[in-house]
Amino acid sequence: MKAQSLFLALATVPAALAHTVWTDFYVDGVAQGDGVAMRMRKDPAKASFPLEDLSSNDMACNVDGETGVSRVQPVSDGSTLTFEFRSWPDDPSKERLDRGHYGPCAVYLKKVDSAVDDPGHGDGWFKIWDDGYNADTKQWCTDKMIDNNGLMSIVLPSGLKGGYYLARPEILALHNANQGDPQFYAGCAQIFVKSSGDLVPEETVSIPGYVKAGEDSVSWNIYTADNSKYPIPGPAVAKLSSSSTAAGANVKAQTTQTQGLKPDTCICENANWCGKEVPSYSDEAGCWAANQNCWDQGNTCYSTSPPTGNAGCKIWESKCKGIEDACNAGNFNGPPNKGKDLTPKAETIDVGLVMPTSGVTGGSPPKTSAAEAPTTSAAEVKTSPPVYTSATAAPKTSAAPVEEPSSTDVGNYSAAPTVAETPKPKPISTPASEATPEPTKVVCPPGYECVTITTTIVKTD
Repeated sequence: MKAQSLFLALATVPAALAHTVWTDFYVDGVAQGDGVAMRMRKDPAKASFPLEDLSSNDMACNVDGETGVSRVQPVSDGSTLTFEFRSWPDDPSKERLDRGHYGPCAVYLKKVDSAVDDPGHGDGWFKIWDDGYNADTKQWCTDKMIDNNGLMSIVLPSGLKGGYYLARPEILALHNANQGDPQFYAGCAQIFVKSSGDLVPEETVSIPGYVKAGEDSVSWNIYTADNSKYPIPGPAVAKLSSSSTAAGANVKAQTTQTQGLKPDTCICENANWCGKEVPSYSDEAGCWAANQNCWDQGNTCYSTSPPTGNAGCKIWESKCKGIEDACNAGNFNGPPNKGKDLTPKAETIDVGLVMPTSGVTGGSPPKTSAAEAPTTSAAEVKTSPPVYTSATAAPKTSAAPVEEPSSTDVGNYSAAPTVAETPKPKPISTPASEATPEPTKVVCPPGYECVTITTTIVKTD
């Protein structure tokens, strides 16, 4: 019967499993924007690839994650942080994570002097929440996150020492762990915790180093082992203290955020890029110079777009076209709609399931996989599906691979024209923002005969 059950289960698993990537986060349900203050892999074609070298510095904040981004988002003491993962970085309408990626989840914090400049890897990390396998419901943490539409929400412990932090969500997929292929998915959000508290972790760990190849937590056979005994990887959930002997006691607090704030002159956002209003003009030369300035900023927007897409760049491109139309029409007083904020208003969503972290400040013993994680917290638990902001990239119409853009796709422009010559600036060639991620092959457990059923869908546009 055991072999038959496994045979039937694996018969429904696709030949390849889609990967996933952390793309954005919410503060108390308010969208911070796709890619804003998020460290992630820059190559769209590989953005959702798992981290497989447990000794690599990439384990901290992903590939390219040791270099911070320009934005840092302010977070109030005790706020609810919600991290979103997607298989297609710029398309939340698609599958978030293949159901075959069974495994645990966790969230870590690291108190830093600078959320922009700290490389992420190294000592200082402490865990504020984890979840493994629930023997009663026969669910892994990944099942809960998939059912919650790719959202992982935790409540920050109240009374943390104020200042800059890196917040690191983590998923470990165990479907190939018994073959020596544990697959970690991690990223880092850059935040500033507005708190007057003094709580710090009694102990911290180094990433990499907090897990090692060959440990039970990363080599577990989910097909044959008693999953209720699964040991969650990494340290126990941290005990917080205000003691001067605690591991985090020497890390200084910051009471005022001076780094990573949204510029006052920003009128259009795309991830961590900001567009600034073009210079005012009152003659033809000034009109075309302003138009050129607009296109130049647009080029920068497209060339720096992360895998989460370029929806904001397209909004900015419309502004440039409007200026160009005004110049062609002989309207040399502008720019049109001067100073108007073009960034879509951040919407508040219902984040669904909120995972409690109340045991952190109380110093509760480490959770085991056999224990069911509580389902209530200081934050109200809601269950309706989330609504995404208008800044989210529009769903793609085809699942076919898209060619990654080259650095020349955004065009090369000459200097601003004079009154005697008024050539039109070359419009931006919008690059693709993503490419289809490569799948993970499913390995049949030793001693079993496995059958795979593959369904191919062809969509023609």
